[in-house]
Amino acid sequence: MATQIKKYTKKDGSTAYMFKKYLGVDPLTGKQKETTRRGFSSIKEAKLALLRLDVEIAEGGINKRPTNRSYQEVFDDWFELVYKHKVKESTYWNTRIAFDKHVLPAFGSYKIKKISVTACQKQANQWAAEQPNRYQRYINYAGMIFKYAVSIDEIKTNPIERIEIPSVSSNATDIEEENFYDRDELLDFLEKMKDNFPAKRYTLFSVLAYTGLRKGEALALTWRDINFSNQTITIDKTLATGKNGTLLIQQPKTKASNRTISLDSSTIELLKFWRIKQKEELRKLNIMPSVNQLVFSKIEDNGYIYPRTPQTWLKTFYNHHKGLKRITPHGFRHTHCSLLFEAGASMKQVQARLGHSNIKTTMNVYAHVTKEGKEETADIFGNYMKNGKNLGQSLGQKKNPAQ
Repeated sequence: MATQIKKYTKKDGSTAYMFKKYLGVDPLTGKQKETTRRGFSSIKEAKLALLRLDVEIAEGGINKRPTNRSYQEVFDDWFELVYKHKVKESTYWNTRIAFDKHVLPAFGSYKIKKISVTACQKQANQWAAEQPNRYQRYINYAGMIFKYAVSIDEIKTNPIERIEIPSVSSNATDIEEENFYDRDELLDFLEKMKDNFPAKRYTLFSVLAYTGLRKGEALALTWRDINFSNQTITIDKTLATGKNGTLLIQQPKTKASNRTISLDSSTIELLKFWRIKQKEELRKLNIMPSVNQLVFSKIEDNGYIYPRTPQTWLKTFYNHHKGLKRITPHGFRHTHCSLLFEAGASMKQVQARLGHSNIKTTMNVYAHVTKEGKEETADIFGNYMKNGKNLGQSLGQKKNPAQ
């Protein structure tokens, strides 16, 4: 059957030409395939496009992959065929955001075969200058697409593997390292939060600081997860965001993140107080607590708190206390870890409590001590050599280091 070229009217009123081409039966699916090409300004242009398509089909068949694809086209294949089937839904959509904002604007429009080592080096340098705490992530993401292109014989080598990773100034990395409170800073923060803001906020940040939970783990907690008799809390789920901000309840970040940890007495008492307070607030709004009542929920509908809300709460807090050091919600996890080390906890104890699958994560990301700890290190060693006390005794170790 001969392919017909048809004239049609576009939305703006102008005339254009199109055609539908029957491609035959797909040998993989057994289904008939066709393609539609439109937007040609003249019959001649449409005929040339049809001739080129006929040649492509004759040379490679209907399933032949284009041989000169853009970085964007290879990314689309990788994201749909590979990455989405390897990671959790929240992970691949958050990764997609990073690609859309940083990687694809840099490389997306270029033919992947034409992207040179020099181009990758220039882009890596630019990311390092603009995003000193995240640039290595973007380099890694960009490299995933090149690596995939190598694996499917689209390119011969991965150009980003041959660049020199830029270094950044120590001032830039210090910003990330200081995303935690020392003992006095934490106690000051919690006192001001307790005195000036709703009990829910005070309870949430106290729990983050005294347990080391990730924000998503805390926002997914139900009262069933807390054993008041044994003074423990079980973490077996996390709240995350998917496509277009959809809220998702997922398994925790890693297998090791499924854990049960102990709670100190003051945190137990605070949670008991908050449970009573929460019931009172819900009763005033004629909301009946659900069977799996969330520990932290939106007051409007008793649903999940959006993951960015704690950051908004902190912003409001710091606007009222401009002199206080600012940290992120994740900084309270850093704080808990730092104070555990300061109190004498072992690397393995901290790894288990924070739910790290690899002790290298504990060592590399969290093995910094607070300013107080740095100043006391020499005295701790001296006391040990003089008196034979262990580090925990020298530091006055307690069950909860922030007390």
